[in-house]
Amino acid sequence: MRREVQTGFTVPTDQIVNNIFIPRYYDPRIAGDLEDLSGFDLVTLKELVSSGAVQHTHGSYVPKMHYGTGPYPYVRTSDFANWELKSSPKHGVSEDVFAVYSADQDVRPGDILFVHEGTYLIGSSAMVTHFDGPILYQHHLAKFRVPEGGSFSSWYLLAAFSSPIVQRQIRAKQFSADIIDSVVGRLEEIVIPIPRSSEYHDRIADRVKRAVEGRAELREQLSHFLSTLEAAFAASDTMIAVHAASKWRPNPQAYAGRPTFLGGRSSSISFECKAEEISDNILIPKYYDPTINAHLRTLSTSCDLLTIQELIDRDLISLSTGDEIGRLAYGSGKIPFVRTSDLGTYELKTDAKHGISETVWEQFEESQNAQQGDILLVRDGTYLVGSSVMVDQADLPLLFCGGINKLSFPQPQLLSSALCYALLNIPIVRKQMRNKQFTRDVIDTLGHRLREVILPVPRDAGVREAIGAYVSEVCKGRVQSRVELAKICEELFGIAAEA
Repeated sequence: MRREVQTGFTVPTDQIVNNIFIPRYYDPRIAGDLEDLSGFDLVTLKELVSSGAVQHTHGSYVPKMHYGTGPYPYVRTSDFANWELKSSPKHGVSEDVFAVYSADQDVRPGDILFVHEGTYLIGSSAMVTHFDGPILYQHHLAKFRVPEGGSFSSWYLLAAFSSPIVQRQIRAKQFSADIIDSVVGRLEEIVIPIPRSSEYHDRIADRVKRAVEGRAELREQLSHFLSTLEAAFAASDTMIAVHAASKWRPNPQAYAGRPTFLGGRSSSISFECKAEEISDNILIPKYYDPTINAHLRTLSTSCDLLTIQELIDRDLISLSTGDEIGRLAYGSGKIPFVRTSDLGTYELKTDAKHGISETVWEQFEESQNAQQGDILLVRDGTYLVGSSVMVDQADLPLLFCGGINKLSFPQPQLLSSALCYALLNIPIVRKQMRNKQFTRDVIDTLGHRLREVILPVPRDAGVREAIGAYVSEVCKGRVQSRVELAKICEELFGIAAEA
């Protein structure tokens, strides 16, 4: 959000540091707010690293030729969302590539990955959990590790990094280096307030730990549930299979040494397509992939195979598109303007890239009318095409961009948003979206082909209700923990984001 004009200040010549002439670098309000803190020791990251209280290292550059060669996540700045790593990172590398870099990077659960080069993502951080498995991280990221036995924990440091007073320092130190922004070389100047009260520290650390680990476990539960739904639909007793999938819980030990990202290059197939089967002059082979219909037929014993257009025709889904509000509206307020990059894992990011004013929001409020339970689905983009989130009350109000479709549900008793959200995220449906994706100008899109996507809708009302109830419960639990984390960070030192 744009700050209101503030009274200027002067800086004596002898206080100019390293020929830095960016006014915000010397913002006296930050120092004043830090000095007003009571009950905290003010320690720079450089002092914490020098004393051994924190270990600070950087990531590695992995050449692009290795992208997509295997299942080991190569974490980039865009793979951060809401203090966690996305469950579907953009790029994966092979085991051989992983072996080259993994020993030096030595990423462990409890490490904090921090964006120190980028643009608006600078200062974002994510905790590595047991459920993230072995990973590599790129050179635009730093890694912080807090050894055990110190005066504070990594859980506390994660909250401190996201607190308003620390974020304001990061923005003040940020500078442009060629075509990218950075805080490298200045990050060590950031002051971290360390509580003198061990009781206060332990209370904060425990709340952060429970929220982060709880969210990670729920993420794994939902990912497992969605990955097993197709098998449940093909099972002799679908209800028993769905119930069993909902009772599954992740074992952290099972993730040690095992890549969690099922990426890599798929094997090729060949098939023939008759001329009369060509649709709308579409000559992209994957559009006609015969394995999709063959797989969908195996689900037809328990499901009705309905296209999204058929569901629209039956008034079970209402489909609409967002708006492009113009760049001049960006930063005019705090209401989120949701873009494709603002989608996290099964939820919206808590800190959208752009905020808009209430005046701008009111211009589009009636036409967009985003409500709790609506699904936002990426129509235009690249690797994010087909990604979706279910809107929670905590996300409102919001506007969404023109590259996003909104799905609403006029008859939730027949097709609920949570059930549809589950169906949109099972592998066979995501594969359809990927195969229907095409390049238009400089961007990929689903266009109107989203309406052709077939959803396997269970015939049994009990099964539909069970799936919807489970997905709704898990998504709600993740949002509640996300809101709790945001509240902890916001209130950690009692200093507002805006001075």
